[in-house]
Amino acid sequence: MKLRSKLAGISLATSVVLIAATPAFAGSISGSGASFPQTFIDSCAKEFARTTSDTVNYPAGGSSKGRSDFSAGLVDFGASDAPYSSGAPANLVYVPAFAAPIAVMYNVPTVKEPINLDPATIARIFSGQITNWNDPIIALQNEKRTIKSPVYKTKQTKVTVGGKTTTKTVDVLDKNGKPILLRTVTKTVNIDLPDLAITVWYRTDGSGTSENFTRWLKANNDLDGAAYWNRAGNTTFTSSTPIDIATKFNFQGASGSSLVAKNASEKPGSITYSELEWAKLNKLAVANIKNRAGEYVPPSSAATAVFLGAATINANGTLTYDFTKSISGAYSLGVASYALVYPEASKKDAAKQKIVKDFLSFVVEGCHAKFPDQGFVQLSGPLLAKAKEQLALIK
Repeated sequence: MKLRSKLAGISLATSVVLIAATPAFAGSISGSGASFPQTFIDSCAKEFARTTSDTVNYPAGGSSKGRSDFSAGLVDFGASDAPYSSGAPANLVYVPAFAAPIAVMYNVPTVKEPINLDPATIARIFSGQITNWNDPIIALQNEKRTIKSPVYKTKQTKVTVGGKTTTKTVDVLDKNGKPILLRTVTKTVNIDLPDLAITVWYRTDGSGTSENFTRWLKANNDLDGAAYWNRAGNTTFTSSTPIDIATKFNFQGASGSSLVAKNASEKPGSITYSELEWAKLNKLAVANIKNRAGEYVPPSSAATAVFLGAATINANGTLTYDFTKSISGAYSLGVASYALVYPEASKKDAAKQKIVKDFLSFVVEGCHAKFPDQGFVQLSGPLLAKAKEQLALIK
């Protein structure tokens, strides 16, 4: 009897220890929306789960799906690269949680250095007017051409993810949280462009990336005095193109950033548009894009931060971009992507609401330091302040 009593005591004590070691609440939240920040959200979710045991399920699906799923109450948070144009929930809160460049990525195996493109040339490619990589218009910017490009200050730092420490390159910011421009490089490029047909991969789903990309094309429509993209931006790529691309043999559609990038990587001559990390994952080259200051700029987090620093931050947390402004050192095709949340939840959802707020707070302030090489911008200055202000609205 004494032995049984002792064993029972040991068992009870062990149970107490196990209960104490288990998180008081290990929950799960679901999201839906933009594929633009999907890789970053996935990385942040894994690190978040390591420290909280809370899981974040985010299958993406596109900005349009994120907005419709959020409005219908099917998910705990949504994500969209563009605000609602109509039908937004009355008590919606936008959190500008993610920011990154939209890269123009391509598969031209024989070219080993970045191809330089201005907006007018990109418009002509994505409207089917230029169909071969050795077109004289592309060659004009890449054969025996002198170009200017900005170089930003970086440093090496140790980063620990999942218990493993590695050294990564990060941007150096000044006291105001802005990237530090080291110099502007002038060099002569002489790229031998191949006789290779261009295949344009575009998003078939409702996409905030498509909307921002086509808005940018429209804003730069008359940059060189001619008009190549005279239709307004739209979440559906085919609704924005100035021609009927169904008549063009070299256009191929796919749903989501992951798939357009994957397909482009498998077919030489391809070109598409998406967040920078999708280019890295699929080993695609990215173009240097000419800004209004006359510089050819790669899609970096630093150059994107410079561009976003000139955006107007609206009272509701969204940004208004000036794609036509001359900003030295800026990558002019950078955007913010928004988390869509409610300020309050019903009692049965209070625990999930807390996880939503905790996760997005980690994304906004802590996660970038873990993954500085994914191309997303470290929020700072007024944009960080606004993101925190919006997060504070979540009760």
